[in-house]
Amino acid sequence: MAQNLSEKFYIQEEWSYIDRQTQVPRTIDLVASRMLFEWEKSQPRVRPELNLVIECKKSELPYVFFLSDRHTRLPDFPTISGLKAKNVVITSDDDPSSWHMPPLSVLGLDQHSFQSDSVPFCATFSKFVRNGKKLALSGNDPYQSLMLPILKAVDHFDQTHIPPPTAHYFDCHLVVGVGVLDAPMVGVRLTDSGTRAQLLQWVRVVRHDPTGEATQYKSSQVRGVEIVHKDYLNQYVTHHALPFAHELAQLVLKHPDVFADAKGFVPGMGEHRWTEIETRLQRRTSSTHREKHG
Repeated sequence: MAQNLSEKFYIQEEWSYIDRQTQVPRTIDLVASRMLFEWEKSQPRVRPELNLVIECKKSELPYVFFLSDRHTRLPDFPTISGLKAKNVVITSDDDPSSWHMPPLSVLGLDQHSFQSDSVPFCATFSKFVRNGKKLALSGNDPYQSLMLPILKAVDHFDQTHIPPPTAHYFDCHLVVGVGVLDAPMVGVRLTDSGTRAQLLQWVRVVRHDPTGEATQYKSSQVRGVEIVHKDYLNQYVTHHALPFAHELAQLVLKHPDVFADAKGFVPGMGEHRWTEIETRLQRRTSSTHREKHG
């Protein structure tokens, strides 16, 4: 798998992280990184990069995913690391309010097909194990052995890429946690007529977690981890993750000062609050401040 990814990414195998609960060093199978800007040109204030944090598992018995009937909004997925702040503070000319918005929402990418239309969602999954001559579901073990290490590794990546307060240039890491399974993946959906099963190539597992640092803006986060069959990984990267990352990079490079300063100006937010923000997005300057306050 690492060999296939190395054609598009720089690979770090056995990537080390600190377990946030035990403070013990652990490793994840690999982190695959790809820069999304050209070094040869003048250096932008914000340098976009895609990072895939990957853990692999192999099993002859299937993993079972209990699919949701609806897609969950994931404002915290994928993780954006390396910027001055987690939110961009938006002000406007027709409303005294300020809006604290995550970068993906500012850019309209929270509505991108990668975020919902492309993939089934689930909140619970398990794995078949042998119990004598019978098979049984393993309970919480797949979460503990697969999803939790990925979430902890993503957290560590995020924390270790916080820039210093004096930074002028920033990295914008799009960090995606990915579990790669060399095992059958079965999706189970409950319907009015009974249970329906299907083979899966890709599923997004949703996890709701408290932040640990409640603020007036946020006390919890809804996160996702991609679970991808090993035979589908190349298609997932080529046709889903990379196109989304390139679109993010294009828009971040279009508005580097907004994301480097973590503040922007959007005219008409009072009247048209949540529509076409990116097309109206401007750097907040002394002139836009005067425009706002007359």
